[in-house]
Amino acid sequence: MTEFKFPEHSSELLKSLKEGRVLLGVTDGVERNLMTVAWGFIGYTWNRPVFIAMVRPSRYTHNFFRRSDVFSVNFMSEQWKDALTFCGTHSGRYFDKFKETGLTPSEGLTTSVMFVREAYAVLECRIVSREAITPLALNESIASSFYGDNSYHSLVMGEITDSYLLP
Repeated sequence: MTEFKFPEHSSELLKSLKEGRVLLGVTDGVERNLMTVAWGFIGYTWNRPVFIAMVRPSRYTHNFFRRSDVFSVNFMSEQWKDALTFCGTHSGRYFDKFKETGLTPSEGLTTSVMFVREAYAVLECRIVSREAITPLALNESIASSFYGDNSYHSLVMGEITDSYLLP
């Protein structure tokens, strides 16, 4: 494990995010879940580095974010395409995504954080804000293009507390 300080490696991390090669990892201390994402934000707010995840309330993972104060952002190489597809198309409500994909849960530097051992980079985040997107807050073209079903995302903002590359 090689620690780095954000924004080091940010171009590579953003490329993986845009390509949908990111897994959010979250646990409530009893159960754990992974969710594939291609939308998110890495940057600075309140003078701290943050990752903002977008999670729909209909997703099984959403409830984990209500019960947990931390999450991991796991950047995956292309070799894990099948696992990423599985984690993005199957609910953790019905499947143990680690068992089904061969991915390995590991304990993070912050002991309550769970990360994916096969990731090439990991951001450990402490939740600092949870906000629901509302129709009135969105530009109409975005609302009509992405929320025709009125299932608006929640924004989960996590302060990046640790970041590291894995061998």
